[in-house]
Amino acid sequence: MSMSSIPVNSLRKALNKQVIIRLKDNVRYKGKLVSFDQNMNVWLRESTEIIENEEVASYGDIFVRGNNILFVQVNIEDYPA
Repeated sequence: MSMSSIPVNSLRKALNKQVIIRLKDNVRYKGKLVSFDQNMNVWLRESTEIIENEEVASYGDIFVRGNNILFVQVNIEDYPA
């Protein structure tokens, strides 16, 4: 496995860029990735909550615990939400 294919490296490249985080309950948050840690706790800035493909709320900064995250989608310009 090359170092560029390690998921943490993808997250590092996504710092200060838009990402989408999908939670285990299918709620998604879209925002600018500010920080993450070894437990996959994530800090997003300028975030919005998306339920069933509809933006339902806007937030400033949010912190999402890693144990609630199903996956993090980076390069969202390449893939529709």
